[in-house]
Amino acid sequence: MTLVLIGPHGVGKSSLGRALASHLGWAFHHELGEELALASRTEGDASSPQLDFDRRLFALERDRDRAWSGAPRVVETWHPGNLAYAELRSPELVDGFRLEGTERTLVLPLTAPLEVLAARKHEPGPLEFFVRVGERAQSWAERLGLALLPTV
Repeated sequence: MTLVLIGPHGVGKSSLGRALASHLGWAFHHELGEELALASRTEGDASSPQLDFDRRLFALERDRDRAWSGAPRVVETWHPGNLAYAELRSPELVDGFRLEGTERTLVLPLTAPLEVLAARKHEPGPLEFFVRVGERAQSWAERLGLALLPTV
């Protein structure tokens, strides 16, 4: 079973993901994009075109999927969120994206009031961009045929 948490930056995916994984005794897979951003120092902000960054992120995510044992896990952002970012800043990368082995995957969309998101935002970029990424992540989850839980 894979439980994927999606939503805009600052909504609490990391905090909720760690707590859920700990409570359930499952693995927690953090957002790879944040880790990669810290290591690669891209120019501009999160909304700037970043084709190379997005390519590397997709490769890291697929490598992690291949290495996954199939044990239950909670995943922060995962493919729906990565595709939402790429769609907005590297659209040529998302054409024809396919995902296999998702039968036991549930997606939990998270939301919060704009004032909460604004107060928790710590990544450079316009708040509206991050809100749009959260909305697009849900659309990507649907397009990938993933089971969506009600938004929390």
